[in-house]
Amino acid sequence: MNKIKLGKRTWVNSKGKKQKAHTFTYKENNKKVVVQSPNKQWLEQEAEKILLRIGNINPKNMNVIISVPLSHAWETYSKKCKSRANEPTTSFSKTTFKEYSEHYKHIEKHCGDVDLTKVDVEYIADFIKKIDDLDFDYKKKIFHTFARIYDTQVGMAETDPFKVNVFKTATFFKKEDAPKKKKSGKINFEEWNFDRIKTIISKIPSEPYQLMFKLMAETSCRPSEARAAQRKNFHFKRNIPVFEVTNSVDYEKELAPPKTEAGYRELEISASLKDQLIDYMNTLPEEQQCIFLNSKGKFHDLKNMITCLDKAVESLNLKLPVDRKTYFFRHWNVSYWCYQGKYTNPFDLATHMGDLDLKFINTNYIKKYATSKDSVKYSDHQTNNYNWN
Repeated sequence: MNKIKLGKRTWVNSKGKKQKAHTFTYKENNKKVVVQSPNKQWLEQEAEKILLRIGNINPKNMNVIISVPLSHAWETYSKKCKSRANEPTTSFSKTTFKEYSEHYKHIEKHCGDVDLTKVDVEYIADFIKKIDDLDFDYKKKIFHTFARIYDTQVGMAETDPFKVNVFKTATFFKKEDAPKKKKSGKINFEEWNFDRIKTIISKIPSEPYQLMFKLMAETSCRPSEARAAQRKNFHFKRNIPVFEVTNSVDYEKELAPPKTEAGYRELEISASLKDQLIDYMNTLPEEQQCIFLNSKGKFHDLKNMITCLDKAVESLNLKLPVDRKTYFFRHWNVSYWCYQGKYTNPFDLATHMGDLDLKFINTNYIKKYATSKDSVKYSDHQTNNYNWN
């Protein structure tokens, strides 16, 4: 039996009879809560359940270690993740939780319902060996998810026996062990110009799919943002027509906030795309706010969109220069912007893309495709100083 530290209370009831009870005190939601019972054994069991439920396993509350099954820690952690995903101001999404759930499947497969209080450095090293056949970066993601689950009820205690998060006590992944990443291909815009993109989209039989692809290829919005487009998002009466991004479609095919806080933005669109969107929206019921819905009134399936794109590319005997599925149009247009000189500053480009990773944007777009502002001056220098005729 795990010995929980309990208090005692004595008092005199209304009939003048002396009463005794054992008490257990804990904090929940920053409020002091006291549970009492004359039955000491029952109260110890109840206290242990409380400590597991609230994730406050602290040796100050007990004399010996209590077990923490992996399944229970995951249940507690998943509840916290789900509550975060439902908060409108958080950047944590349901898609992120889905990724964590996939990580947990690997952990459970190799660890079973392990008692997390028994996990040590050797156990973690052995676990990493068991998933060695997985991609290096994916292994690290699984490792970090395992560490967060551990942290929920074990790793955050201030004193022994749970002094620190054991996942942070050793170096389990070294930089030199990471495989060299293959450089992504560079788009040749002499071949992959706007006319080719236009031709590919024209081969797609579905008008809603065509319009979503055009929206991505012109504004660089994400596929999830195009699928979530609503009437209120298109400001056609302005001097400059824009598509305002306010939502995305999550993996459960429900409206959700954009992928990042920077995702709320306004994107200019051409007059020709504006006209096509107006014509299309005029065919829809007036009460339909989300404009890209299937015959069942649901958001279009992303897998079907990918299939249509693959068939269109194959019908032209082409192969996409960068394998990004429906994200290709966003990637192509951002690269095209840099190639044409529209953007040379990663911060400005990130703002338009609704992204936060300036390093990624600078490496994959600005440095790879942008033309230097001084290129004309450099060209004049070459012409004036090197005449081989």
